[in-house]
Amino acid sequence: MKKFLCILLITFLALSVIGCGAKQEAPKKEEPAKINYPTKPIEIIVPYAAGGGQDVTSRLTAKYMVKYLPEGAKVIVSNINAGGGVAGATAIALAKPDGYQIGALVPFQLTDQFIMKGIPYNENSFYPIAFCSSDGNFVVVRKDLGVKNMEEFIALAKQKPGEITMGMGGAWNVHDFLRLKLEQATGAQFQRMPFNGGALALAAVAGGNADSASQSISEALAAMEAGQVIALAVTDPERTPLAPEIPTLKESGIDLVHAQWRAFTVPPETPQEIKDILNEVFKKVFNDPEWIAEAKKAGLNPIYIGGQEAVDFYNSDFTVYKNLINKLGIQPQ
Repeated sequence: MKKFLCILLITFLALSVIGCGAKQEAPKKEEPAKINYPTKPIEIIVPYAAGGGQDVTSRLTAKYMVKYLPEGAKVIVSNINAGGGVAGATAIALAKPDGYQIGALVPFQLTDQFIMKGIPYNENSFYPIAFCSSDGNFVVVRKDLGVKNMEEFIALAKQKPGEITMGMGGAWNVHDFLRLKLEQATGAQFQRMPFNGGALALAAVAGGNADSASQSISEALAAMEAGQVIALAVTDPERTPLAPEIPTLKESGIDLVHAQWRAFTVPPETPQEIKDILNEVFKKVFNDPEWIAEAKKAGLNPIYIGGQEAVDFYNSDFTVYKNLINKLGIQPQ
């Protein structure tokens, strides 16, 4: 019996040694499934009419997005231009957070809440994926207004306070704030004429139905070259190479620089993986030499800000405009 127990013990110890020496394989980790995106067309929502600066930017961007998305992907542009941009911004804010509806925004969708009553969105309704440009404006006038430069234009406005009309592609956007800054800087007073998009404001000046307008460079170039309107000044710090004969406001004796950014956004609840995919696509688009060349030709000032830097820039610029509105005492109407 003792001999049997000894043999059993020796066998057990031998098997234990063999077991300890065997290489133990770690359990394999399952990699998370890669998201299948996009599987249907991506829609860029533009809150303004076709032909305006935001529309031009979006269509150019859509053209290049398909270059960097998976083969067969489609990107379409939809214009929702009612309410001076409010209807389109509302659609962007209420979009399903799945990456298939992207918003084309400018700063003034963020400030609508301070200007108009009943706005269903605020700065927290949008998540900035990437910024693509920071653009100045032209001050343009109708051909028969009888002025050749900003000095004469301001003098005329002072002679007729509140009578000279200034068109703008939406209420309280970059153009409205330019009008307000011009009034503060010069003492002139204009009659504001909001339109549903810059293209309509430009058409009003070209047709003699508005005396003047603030227009993005991309909006105004063709009409200027065709002699339909007269550009008096550009609001950039320096003259634009697209129209080097047009002086800056500073050169015209008005100490003022004014520009707006253009960005693409998604709802904040959009999955981070989709945000990352879109950011990579936009990064490639906005650094593409061909996109940059076409953007400049269209009158845009190309930039690229993405990732966390885009979020920080977005929050910082919102604070600047919020403080300006509070300082001016503007109340929702």
